[in-house]
Amino acid sequence: MKLRMNMATLICIATLSTITSGCTSSSYGNSFAPVQTNQSSNQYTLKIYTGGFAGPEYAKKDLDVEAKKFIALHEEYVDYKIISSKFQLIPSGVTFVVEFIKES
Repeated sequence: MKLRMNMATLICIATLSTITSGCTSSSYGNSFAPVQTNQSSNQYTLKIYTGGFAGPEYAKKDLDVEAKKFIALHEEYVDYKIISSKFQLIPSGVTFVVEFIKES
């Protein structure tokens, strides 16, 4: 009985620690790549990898950081907007297509 209770406690602790610490996201050094179309030269794609229960909303935070870095390096751009996002389960991540907006 005591062993069964300890095993149940161990499983419960392992599950809770996985749930509470499992939200991560990162670009892993990837940078924006131009979208290969003739429609817009200001559209780029970037994949943000996620872990645990992190989803598209969590990945948007990292996208914002990376987009601001990109804008700082390219002075012709002043802002960006997300054109599309696609979630992929394995490997988990979100691929964003963004359009950088030039100063008018």
